[in-house]
Amino acid sequence: MRSGRRRAWSAWNCAESHAAPLCEPAGNAFWRTDAEYATKAAGTSMPGAAVKHYVAHIPMSLAVPEAMYWAIKDVLEGEYETGFDGVGLDILDIGANVGSFALWASARWPGSLVTSYEPHPGTFELLKRNTHQRRDIVPVNAALFPGGAKTASFVSRFAGDGESGLASYAGDTFVEGAMVERYEVAVVDPASLPSADIVKIDIEGGEGDVLDCIDLSKTSLVLLEYQNRRNRDQLAARLKTDFDLIDTVEHIWDPLLEQRCYRPELAGDVYGRMFAARKGMTRMTRAADR
Repeated sequence: MRSGRRRAWSAWNCAESHAAPLCEPAGNAFWRTDAEYATKAAGTSMPGAAVKHYVAHIPMSLAVPEAMYWAIKDVLEGEYETGFDGVGLDILDIGANVGSFALWASARWPGSLVTSYEPHPGTFELLKRNTHQRRDIVPVNAALFPGGAKTASFVSRFAGDGESGLASYAGDTFVEGAMVERYEVAVVDPASLPSADIVKIDIEGGEGDVLDCIDLSKTSLVLLEYQNRRNRDQLAARLKTDFDLIDTVEHIWDPLLEQRCYRPELAGDVYGRMFAARKGMTRMTRAADR
């Protein structure tokens, strides 16, 4: 999970791997403010009928590792906002971490069902704790990886680590020995999943391979993170025919390479995010203020 601040807290983790979960309140600072508009009935202006959208700030309490506080806060405050509305959607949350996106998405798109994939055993326990008794969020303790494998090696530094990932990708970002935990985790082939209205993928390097195999035939919105320029270009190639890029944020790696956990070969490379909307989408609509 990333943002402009993401590498700052991540860099702190390179030196120290504290994993004590905290319960921190987070205000869900929602997604839009609209200009005032007047309603009319039967062609006649109605006095006093001017309407404004009310922006809710919904308190949430999540169990999170201390080092992840700012990243979680960014998600709950609308890091994934795109300006598209919808209700009753199917949402795939691939790389769920402790559940911040799932909780935000369930509030942002009411009546939706979020299926959240998180392979790390300790992080999955936090995900279950944070989404306990939520019928609209289904946690799945597995990674997504194309092919017929049933398990794969997964590396991390602590439960709730936002830079955990499959070992097959971690070597593109981290030096040998940076990830101190290793697990054999269950794997689901992305090609086996039904198409969802919204697909969010943040799995620290494997986004391109998963997106290449996943069914996007019914997908209106794709929310992606990427680790490097090669990963970015793979994602863009997959999306270019049927989707329009609606938001991109990119950062250069160089300022972070003083942290010895990252590969020095990343100098000059980039990381970031891209959000894309289907051309001529039908199940979602652009918000009134966009």
